[in-house]
Amino acid sequence: MMFWQQRFQVDFTAESIAPEVSSSIPPSLVRDSPYLTHPIFSMYHTEHELLRYLHKLQSKDLSLCHSMIPLGSCTMKLNATVEMMPVTDPKFANMHPFAPIDQAAGYHEMFDNLGDLLNTITGFDSFSLQPNAGASGEYAGLMVIRAYHKARGDHHRNVCIIPVSAHGTNPASAAMCGMKIVAVGTDAKGNINIEELRKAAEANKDNLSALMVTYPSTHGVYEEGIDEICRIIHENGGQVYMDGANMNAQVGLTSPGFIGADVCHLNLHKTFCIPHGGGGPGMGPIGVKKHLAPFLPSHPVIPTGGFPLPEKTDPLGSISAAPWGSALILPISYTYIAMMGSQGLTEASKIAILNANYMAKRLEVIDVTHSVTHYMTFTKINIYG
Repeated sequence: MMFWQQRFQVDFTAESIAPEVSSSIPPSLVRDSPYLTHPIFSMYHTEHELLRYLHKLQSKDLSLCHSMIPLGSCTMKLNATVEMMPVTDPKFANMHPFAPIDQAAGYHEMFDNLGDLLNTITGFDSFSLQPNAGASGEYAGLMVIRAYHKARGDHHRNVCIIPVSAHGTNPASAAMCGMKIVAVGTDAKGNINIEELRKAAEANKDNLSALMVTYPSTHGVYEEGIDEICRIIHENGGQVYMDGANMNAQVGLTSPGFIGADVCHLNLHKTFCIPHGGGGPGMGPIGVKKHLAPFLPSHPVIPTGGFPLPEKTDPLGSISAAPWGSALILPISYTYIAMMGSQGLTEASKIAILNANYMAKRLEVIDVTHSVTHYMTFTKINIYG
């Protein structure tokens, strides 16, 4: 204050105007309760002490730097540093989601290329990059199926069959789409009970909309009868929605399109390396067979549709605020796929299955009689013949 008085020759001090300033605050806005009452605010009195405390809190965070990330039934990938580099490049990081298309040609070329790569990997004909996460992808995929049925005049098809071994989000997504859920059980080995499924499909054949199946299932099982399961649903007028949560066990070895699914979402934040620590950010694009492509989500501001875009479209509308979802993180997955190549992606799937079998073996705790397994595992897969 002395500096300001000397520099500008003011004739008042902070103390002299304090009462006037304080009185200008309405009584309703004056705080009368204590603040910063937590002991932590009185424990540290220097900057370096507080920094050490903050770093101690930071070190409690679990990441791939410390351990595997055991998040549900889903498998995470290592996020290589080089895959993260494009995200910090201003040319990518500062791109607005509604930038004019002619000013974002490079980004849209990446969208097209990524869509083509995902089509090849999954065996589908078209992809939408709009869904922001796995659950959003489930919702979008089911809405595409509903739009397909409505276009055929089958407005009444609202039954969704879901095995108890499916991903836990599946029933919630089906309920949000207004579908009636019919659950089917599993056999002793964790596989879907095919006869129970057949009876459920035939009993609801006039109203069957879809089957939601996770492959491999949350039991860690490759459904041995998956071909027959898809055939049963199709014969009774339904579509097959495959949850891509466990896609790590498919990439390069098989694909949803080859197996018989009509639509599938991919978790780019699981299978294709977008960091998932802390629960996000996520991307859940959906791939579809040709007959469902016209119904993929679009956007009222910038029309999107699928990659490639079919000649005739009847989009269901938008399911995300931005035309291409969380587009700024797509370079991570694109870089991962481009660097790995087809052979690398296939090898990664084999290693993922090997790791799963290794973990299952480690969980087998045998007592001294070598006869009791305390942790039951359903199956172990031999992919090498």
